[in-house]
Amino acid sequence: METEVLEEKVTDYNKIFNEKDYSKRAGEGGAQKATNNFYTLVTEFYEKGWGESFHFAPRFKGESFKASIIRHEHFLAVKLGLSSKDNVLDVGCGVMGPARNIAHVSGAHITGITINAYQIERCKILNKASTVNHLLDVKQGDFMAMPFPDNTFDKMYAIEATCHAPSLVGVYKQVIGKLKPGGKACFYEWAMTDKYDPNNPEHVQIKKDIEYGNSICELSTTAEIDVAIKEAGFIKDETIDLVHANYGNDVPWYLTLQSGWSLSQTRHTKVFRTFTQYMLNTLEFLHIVPKGTGEAHRILIIAADSLPAGGKLEIFTPMYLVCVRKPE
Repeated sequence: METEVLEEKVTDYNKIFNEKDYSKRAGEGGAQKATNNFYTLVTEFYEKGWGESFHFAPRFKGESFKASIIRHEHFLAVKLGLSSKDNVLDVGCGVMGPARNIAHVSGAHITGITINAYQIERCKILNKASTVNHLLDVKQGDFMAMPFPDNTFDKMYAIEATCHAPSLVGVYKQVIGKLKPGGKACFYEWAMTDKYDPNNPEHVQIKKDIEYGNSICELSTTAEIDVAIKEAGFIKDETIDLVHANYGNDVPWYLTLQSGWSLSQTRHTKVFRTFTQYMLNTLEFLHIVPKGTGEAHRILIIAADSLPAGGKLEIFTPMYLVCVRKPE
């Protein structure tokens, strides 16, 4: 990316999140602009540091990080009851790592939607290189105004994506509109739990850091998500915080972000992130990498520090499972 473009996107991102008033921050396309800028800045970092699936997962003792990620995706496919007969939408698809894994196990046809042009190009490259390219499509668009006819898809899912929406009810209404009657949707939602205390300064700061470090204008609580489901017109089948469910949580979901040196996970650790920050700052000073690269990485460090903080206090969950249906 050209220096001017990267620096401009970092500046715009910080300007949006320096706005204290939520309505001003998220209004008039602010949330969409912030998210688009964010993923232009961080997608390459995510792929190199995390892989092609940008999400967390419960993890059994002895289970590898990659295996837990794939299992979490397959679990969603099972919850949806996916088969080769289904036409499915991945809402906020990233680079379609989950879609490729889900297509492998289900045979379903999956269309991804992302607002970000860089991610679209990565999807096309990665899909073409996979063995399930014939089952995959991708379209650029805003999931607050999905570019599909109503009653198009049999099923839909979103994996840690709709937290970027300026209105959770709004994105849920988009989903229900594009689903066929009786169609099912499942979401892994980021949320503040019932242990979050808005009068506790430490809790409030952790929430703000998670939002800033991950391009989220306002994190919802689990209770607010349940209300949004009803307001959008869904029939609720299930909502459950998988962090506390009997679903393989032998290893805390946030451990990968804070663990020490290991042969397989060093690129995820705090030590490695700190080293990378110093390296990028130096390379930026020497004009070897574009100006703004160090600031983009700093945003990710704030995310990587605040997420475990929220996890340890049990005030935040990245895997509030929502399973809903559109009325017949």
